[in-house]
Amino acid sequence: MIQRIRTKARSERGQALIEFALLFPFLMMFLFVLLDFGIAIDRRVVIQHAVREGARQGAIGRPESEIETVVINQSQDVLDATEIAICFVDGPDANTYPGNVGDNVRVSANYVYSFAAVSGQLLRPLGVDPDDFEIVMNPHGEARLERSVTGATSC
Repeated sequence: MIQRIRTKARSERGQALIEFALLFPFLMMFLFVLLDFGIAIDRRVVIQHAVREGARQGAIGRPESEIETVVINQSQDVLDATEIAICFVDGPDANTYPGNVGDNVRVSANYVYSFAAVSGQLLRPLGVDPDDFEIVMNPHGEARLERSVTGATSC
């Protein structure tokens, strides 16, 4: 009886190794895609912080060039000047020009996160084209102006 159990155990020696070899690519794909989503979420949080900080700087009357510089620096160089928009929302005051005290400054960003080459290529065998798999992020921050701004761009 014991001899039969030993013989059967010896015949299944490499089964775990083969099962691991079959599952390993799927585990790696899951890990890389999960890592990519984590990076995308981190970028979203960093960009949201950057545009809020830019709106804060705009609220105290900084010029648009300084606001843009603050946003780029706060975004840890994720954003560049072409992805940032700064405009002013005219409030309920009597005038029709934006940029007066009580109006709002709005700083927004348009960023597209593309998946890394590794996880994108791992998705290809499943029929997912990594070039079509992007995450579009459009965070914005808005703050009330404490000082008037000349030459304000209306939203």
